[in-house]
Amino acid sequence: MTKQKSIILAAGGTGGHLFPAIALGEELIERGYVVHLITDLRCQKYLTSDLRLITHIIDFKPDAKSLLKKIKSVTGMMLATIKALSIIIKSNAAVIIGFGGYPSFPPMLSGILARIPLVIHEQNCFMGKTNAILARFAKIVALSYKETKNVNHYQDKIVITGDIIRNHIRNIPTKNNFNNVPFRILVIGGSQGARIFSTLIPETITILLAQHPNITLHVTQQVPKEDYSSVNLLYASLGISYQLSDFFHNIAELYSNSELIIARAGASTIAELTTIGLPAIFIPFPHAAENHQFYNAQAVQDQKAGWCFEQHSVTPIQIANKIFELINDRSILTSTSRNLLKRKNKGHKILADTVEKIITD
Repeated sequence: MTKQKSIILAAGGTGGHLFPAIALGEELIERGYVVHLITDLRCQKYLTSDLRLITHIIDFKPDAKSLLKKIKSVTGMMLATIKALSIIIKSNAAVIIGFGGYPSFPPMLSGILARIPLVIHEQNCFMGKTNAILARFAKIVALSYKETKNVNHYQDKIVITGDIIRNHIRNIPTKNNFNNVPFRILVIGGSQGARIFSTLIPETITILLAQHPNITLHVTQQVPKEDYSSVNLLYASLGISYQLSDFFHNIAELYSNSELIIARAGASTIAELTTIGLPAIFIPFPHAAENHQFYNAQAVQDQKAGWCFEQHSVTPIQIANKIFELINDRSILTSTSRNLLKRKNKGHKILADTVEKIITD
């Protein structure tokens, strides 16, 4: 009896790489495939008990700060590649899909060595280093954004999938009411958090309330543990309704109960907000590889589907003024939501169809 072929997903480092992999895995499992996920320790916290993917942890983190660390990195990559190759052979893999980030490199390299078809998926408006290296070996280069930079050499391989979203996010009803009181703001920093928000946003809210004391707000904010006490003290002194946590596991519920998001501009965050039609003020992480978060946010702003403020120049007064504008004229939120929803598609199905075609050809 011939062993059933499986599909390997390689993603790690951040939720931005992992969540689209999980979304594709959910769709492929629904289609009857056995799906393996290779990820790293940093993404282990996202692997919930109801996840139906067969998961493997291979931790690999390159470090080129010294000669010794470079040697250790090369050795670590070789060991990670051997482990991944073992998984690929034992699972009888038919195709491997990599979602970027250096943890995906050893499994994808193993696929090259084993002569297994590769697909890469780039979530951002600028292709990251790992995907850029692997693109020449890939059968398909799948993109969330048609505006993605630095892909000119691979035009014959490109498939535009749009955003790839997990089931529980896709099932959230689209936003159709922005007139709630209090006005509810959700502040999130992505899977890695954002310490600057611990000062920038409380200062913004302080200015907003000083200028417009009759505004009623509820702020839900992701706050690193080391900043919790200071942020908590400040919001308590303002007398507003608020909720703080270093990480929110009920993000779907929070999306449903918010009128406005303030966030970094990671691909997964933008993708999820696009699916719901939930407007956001984006403050891209300035040190993201190739400044890809700025390009992500700029693409959304160009479509009048959100607002982009760069961290190096943004001030609390600017954000306070923007929030007041939106509170004072909720029709802006409504039109922005509609523009977001114009970007919405079924990327998980498009990419799953592409993978199936490779397997059956």
